[in-house]
Amino acid sequence: MDAQESATAPDTSDSPFVLKGAGMMSGNSRWIFIGAIIGAMVLSIGGIIFGRHAMKEGDRLPFPTFIKARTQSLAAPGSTAAPPQIVIQLSADMVRVSAIALGHPRLAVINGKTVTEGDNVTLQAPNSPVALILRVVKIGDGSIDLSDGRQMFTAQLTIPSPTKPKSP
Repeated sequence: MDAQESATAPDTSDSPFVLKGAGMMSGNSRWIFIGAIIGAMVLSIGGIIFGRHAMKEGDRLPFPTFIKARTQSLAAPGSTAAPPQIVIQLSADMVRVSAIALGHPRLAVINGKTVTEGDNVTLQAPNSPVALILRVVKIGDGSIDLSDGRQMFTAQLTIPSPTKPKSP
């Protein structure tokens, strides 16, 4: 009779493993969760790499900036002739090169602003409302080549003389 009782009582089992049905993280839902975690990690790592690469370039996200500007005509009213050219004499005191670093990328400090090859430098002409924009073409050992699009200019590194200590 013991054999009959164990066959008719399905609630009791001698096995330590009992199936309880499909759980929350069983089957395909487990793989979907793992895939979402891996995807989030890949996106996070990609964002960190992109952010560090953009910081190396010096600008977070270089979007162009458009400014509305209204200018007055330089020519006489009703005239079709071209306005007279504005000539700015570039002098050595307008460009002060105080430091040059020949690493990668090459850096220089011009008038207190750090620039690399390809950057633009804006110079204010003395006694003139017009600014001069020069492009840094090459940074070399002790000199920098600049261009306004037509002519090349070379600026030399100027090392300030050390100040003498005050005597007591």
